[in-house]
Amino acid sequence: MDLETDMSRFNDFVILTTTYKTVHNHELTVNLLYPNQLPQQLRTLPVLLRYHGGGLVGGYSLYPGFFNPWYLELAKQNSAIIVSPDYRLLPESSVMDILEDVEDNWKWIHQALPTFLEQQTQGTIEADLSRIMCVGDSAGGYLSLQMGLNHPSEIRAINAVYPVVDFKSPHFCNGQERPVFNMPTFPRDCLERHMEGVKRQETITQKPVIVSSGAGSERLELMFSLCQHGRLGSFFPDNTIALYPLKKLDQGARFPRGGVLVLHGKDDTVAPVEQSYGLASKLADIDPELNFKLIVRDGEHGFDHSAKLRDVWLWNAVQDILKAWLE
Repeated sequence: MDLETDMSRFNDFVILTTTYKTVHNHELTVNLLYPNQLPQQLRTLPVLLRYHGGGLVGGYSLYPGFFNPWYLELAKQNSAIIVSPDYRLLPESSVMDILEDVEDNWKWIHQALPTFLEQQTQGTIEADLSRIMCVGDSAGGYLSLQMGLNHPSEIRAINAVYPVVDFKSPHFCNGQERPVFNMPTFPRDCLERHMEGVKRQETITQKPVIVSSGAGSERLELMFSLCQHGRLGSFFPDNTIALYPLKKLDQGARFPRGGVLVLHGKDDTVAPVEQSYGLASKLADIDPELNFKLIVRDGEHGFDHSAKLRDVWLWNAVQDILKAWLE
């Protein structure tokens, strides 16, 4: 079974999909997942706010290949509702567009989600917006860290798995060719060729091209080309502090007091483990009171996709953020 298209991991969940925002007639959707077997009399579910990975270039909310199975176990065990939004993707849109989208989804959660759930479930399910934990892997880990810094009093805890912490580090912007997943090297000019096609389409349609779901072979080739040739940093302007978690910390932003758990593989070729070590060092200096935990394991980017929630190392790692989230 192809893990990239196999939707069976979602079999134990009810999935509701709706639009949270429209940009130039392009609908941005959010998927809500909750266990199809819930304890009797239980109505109010804690929220797992989850952002998908894909280098901010590929993937989508329910793309199986980027959806950690243990997040589903976490939701099922704790009778939680997963809120997983799509967002505009690079390179057609900007990083500021992406951050605007996740903030607009945050507003939707607080303004529209309660009514949407009441209508869709006949009032049998409610989301407990006082118990939100924010999670994500890779680029989704970057977004979960960003949202934690933006909403430290409303989000209880953060989990970021092999996150990109600094897109301006040399790994992402020095243009040096490097191996990723032992894959063949894709052409450096994938970006230029792609944008030529985008511009042709915009000339024909006279409206901007917006992409919020990208998992075809061409899209993934673009994503890996940008990683292999150290070009993702080119999308990040230097003078915008809002794009950089480490700079935001220097400016006084802080994470939720419930804590931050980061998981990273020491052999990661996509987002080097040094990214997470840098975050750990920064927090040790400026916020030593924070319950910050970094777990480094053998393995590549995506090493935890074979993990089970009850694996000893993972189960022990999540205990503090689970307590902060649920109690």
